[in-house]
Amino acid sequence: MRCTYLFFLLFIFSSFLPAEEGIKVTVTNLHNNDGHVLISLFKDGEGYPDDPAKAIRKAKLTIKDKKAGILFTGLPTGKYAISIMHDENDDQKLNKNVFGIPKEGYGFSNNVMGSFGPPAFSRASFDHKAAGVSLISIKMKY
Repeated sequence: MRCTYLFFLLFIFSSFLPAEEGIKVTVTNLHNNDGHVLISLFKDGEGYPDDPAKAIRKAKLTIKDKKAGILFTGLPTGKYAISIMHDENDDQKLNKNVFGIPKEGYGFSNNVMGSFGPPAFSRASFDHKAAGVSLISIKMKY
């Protein structure tokens, strides 16, 4: 009887625990499992997308089954945008051909693309509320 009562109390109290919060990013459409996905999270356009040093968060994601993902937590409410790249050779940079066209995969939040270069922050940005989870799915482009 005591055991049943304890499980009941645990069940009741667990419903008051805070839910998962943050920005949950899933990266799909990777060509292979080589290298890593480099991801940069920018807030309010600061440094987006070419200055990862100004990103509010950065990560190096392991690829499994041609997918990668991460949950960024502890973020304030605001406008965010994400840029990603598939660093297949693990040299920490986006390799390009002689014409400046990327030779490795890349992508942006909202799955937007720019005409001649990266898309504007306004097109790639999304709103995030600190008390919730923003689910972002990005398809890698090659």
